[in-house]
Amino acid sequence: MRIRVVAVLAVAALAVAACSNSTSKSGGSNSGGSGNGSANSQPGVTKDTIRTAGVASITNPLNAPYGDLQKGVQAYYNMVNKSGGIYGRKLVFVKMHDDQVGNNSTEVQAMLDQDNIFAAVGMATIASFSGAKLLAQQNVPTFGWNINDEWAGPKNFFGNVGAECNGCVGGDLPYFAQQLGKKKVAVLAYNVANSKLCAQGIKKSFDKYPTAKVVVYDDTLSFGDQSFVGPSVRKMKDNGVDLVMTCMDTNAVLAIGKQMKQDGVNAIQYLPNAYDHDFLKQNSQFFQGSIVRIPFAPFESTAKPQGLSDYLKWMKKSGYTPSEYTTYGWINASMLYDGLKAAGPDFTRQKVIDALNKMTHVDANGLAAFVDWTIQHTEKQPPLTCAAYVKIQGSKFVPTFVPNGKNFACTTKNFTPNDKPSYQ
Repeated sequence: MRIRVVAVLAVAALAVAACSNSTSKSGGSNSGGSGNGSANSQPGVTKDTIRTAGVASITNPLNAPYGDLQKGVQAYYNMVNKSGGIYGRKLVFVKMHDDQVGNNSTEVQAMLDQDNIFAAVGMATIASFSGAKLLAQQNVPTFGWNINDEWAGPKNFFGNVGAECNGCVGGDLPYFAQQLGKKKVAVLAYNVANSKLCAQGIKKSFDKYPTAKVVVYDDTLSFGDQSFVGPSVRKMKDNGVDLVMTCMDTNAVLAIGKQMKQDGVNAIQYLPNAYDHDFLKQNSQFFQGSIVRIPFAPFESTAKPQGLSDYLKWMKKSGYTPSEYTTYGWINASMLYDGLKAAGPDFTRQKVIDALNKMTHVDANGLAAFVDWTIQHTEKQPPLTCAAYVKIQGSKFVPTFVPNGKNFACTTKNFTPNDKPSYQ
């Protein structure tokens, strides 16, 4: 089961008012069109450049660096352009627009009207992806961090991990709890639809595969009000909880970790979005033994695939710090490049989209857990799902659950705790 707990779960309620005040223009734009014809006639393509841009929630309530996807995109472009670009053209990132959480549709329209782009790359919207309709209508190849429901469906949308499976039931979490020897689970979530759905999926998974028992469950918590932490942790202590799973933001899991340490609760957390090295340096004492799930090869991997080596090399050469967000930008740019290469020198928007949708194993040269674009626009539980796992030990992330020389543990759609993962 793929569960990527992201800030959208925390800020959805905050964004409603902002979204209701946003405006969206209808009609065509100078950069629209189906993308038929030839490369020379394509929006955003000149004789020596291929222009792209993005929209991210740069200004956001959590002060999270979602705009950093641009750095990953630019580092990948630097690598490609250093080797002469593609088809004699340089890849160019024109601008990262800030939707400020509630103005996505407006900023997407501005990008289409003003930037003259071939593709949208490095999209990272933490509330409703309201500009998705515009990008789908104009058949713009779109690459981004797919944490919104709008990413599923359109054939011109390519997220970093395929369709999300928020709330799906599976045997992988019960399997990993079993491997860790954990028996009593707490599940906490906000009273926001996506967060509740995530929590329900976790509980149903343990109901179906009872390797451990959910003894504390609460999906009624309010974002921004951490008064729940003390009572929730006391419940954990009273019920002997040894594994905590949340569908919440990093601020909340930190508050829980601090309270557990203070109250002497001997439990670890399962952290689906905490692969943050600066955060770990500051707060490692509250997360010892906790497990972090990531959809790309860890930087600490001893079996670095070529894609990871290239990423680390070019992030350094570009003057950027590697992070989860920049990794997604790199993966997005890599998918665009793969599509252009497969489409051929007389590429069009439609040819790039069609080429990617024929690919069954897109993995940024080994950096990412692969995506099968023949099915993953709509298939939320693909036949095989892969992820990397790291354990927090001291102030380091240490790869776990995989043998030496491998990065990803893979589970099938029908995986049960009696099975064993395959590895890649």
